[in-house]
Amino acid sequence: MDLNLRLPDEVVEALGPEPEREALEGVLLLLVGEGRMTLERAGEVLGLEGREKAARWYTERTLPRPEPGVEDLIENEEPVFLENLTQEDLDRLDRFLDIPPAEKGSGLSDVSINHDKYLYGDAS
Repeated sequence: MDLNLRLPDEVVEALGPEPEREALEGVLLLLVGEGRMTLERAGEVLGLEGREKAARWYTERTLPRPEPGVEDLIENEEPVFLENLTQEDLDRLDRFLDIPPAEKGSGLSDVSINHDKYLYGDAS
């Protein structure tokens, strides 16, 4: 039986280059999740060989995904400007170098303390 289904253009675009396959997978995920079809049968319909591949397919598509956030932008190498981030966003990122202060300084010529003077040649 064939089914003709009209989807809004933005949905078809979001489904990507193979919208029919993506729509079929979505329906099968729903049916398996509701217990109306077995995982094995869904795997057969999709042409997956064996229960293990069907289980991997199902698991990969049903694992909870976090809300897209700043970390996702950085992973996707989209530009992120610090002035657009909140302190909370900055606190969640692991990209920034954190140098804890030394327990004991190295004296008056300590470059980390006198870095401005050092950079401009005014260090004594």
